[in-house]
Amino acid sequence: MRKEIISYLSIFLLGVLTGAVFFHPLSESSPGILEGREAEANIVAVSSLEDVGVMGKVRVQILPGEGRVLISTNPFVEPDTQYSAETAVKVASKITGVDFSDYDIIFDFRINGTVLGGPSAGAAMTVALIAAVENSSVREDAVITGTIEEDGKIGEVGGILEKAQAAAQSGMKLFLLPEGQSQIKYYEKIVKERRVGEITFYEIHYVPSYLNLSEYMSSYGLQVVEVSDIREALYYLLEKSG
Repeated sequence: MRKEIISYLSIFLLGVLTGAVFFHPLSESSPGILEGREAEANIVAVSSLEDVGVMGKVRVQILPGEGRVLISTNPFVEPDTQYSAETAVKVASKITGVDFSDYDIIFDFRINGTVLGGPSAGAAMTVALIAAVENSSVREDAVITGTIEEDGKIGEVGGILEKAQAAAQSGMKLFLLPEGQSQIKYYEKIVKERRVGEITFYEIHYVPSYLNLSEYMSSYGLQVVEVSDIREALYYLLEKSG
C-alpha cells in the first residue's frame, strides 16, 4: 500500500513539473513583469509609389497602461493596419496566456514609403509581440508576410513575388508566406500571326502559367517556406536560446 502511495505521488509530481515546462510561467499574479520588454521583426511590403517590394522593421514595446494598442509610425498607417495590430494582441494573449489589460502595446513601423496600408504585416506584428513576452528575439535574416486572423491562422496577401525579391536583395535567408501562395499564377502573352492575302492579322491570347517561388528564389539564396498559422511561424522565426 505504501509503495502504491509513493508511486501515485511520483506520478503527480512528474505531472506538476511537466506542466511547469509546457505552460507559460507568466500570469496575472505577476504584475509588471512584462514592463519595458520589446522586440522587433522584419517586415516587407509593396511600395505605394511604385510596384516594388520594400523592407522595413516593426518594433513592439510593452509598457504599463490601460490595455491600449497604439501605433507610432512614419509613414502614415491605414485603418486596416490598426485592426491587424489589435488582432495581433488578441492572438499573442491566447498563445502566451498573458492578460494585456494592464499594459499598453506600442507598435512602431520603420519602412520606406508614403503609406503603410493593408493587413500583410499582421503575422510579423504577432511574432514580434510574442517574442517580447517570451523575452526572446526574432531572426534577423528572416521575414514573414501574411495577415493574422483571430484563430491564429495566417491569411493570404498580395505582391508575393515583389516581396520575395525585396527580401533576397536585402540579404534575407528565409521568407515565410501564407499556405498555398508559393505557386504564383500569372498570364503569359501568346501572339499568333495569320495572313489573309496581303493582310496580316495578329491574334493575342493570355494563357495561365505558374511560377514555383521556392525554386525561383533558391537561385538568389532565399529559402521560401509556407506557414498556415502563427505557431508554425514562431517555430521558424524565434531565436532558440542556448
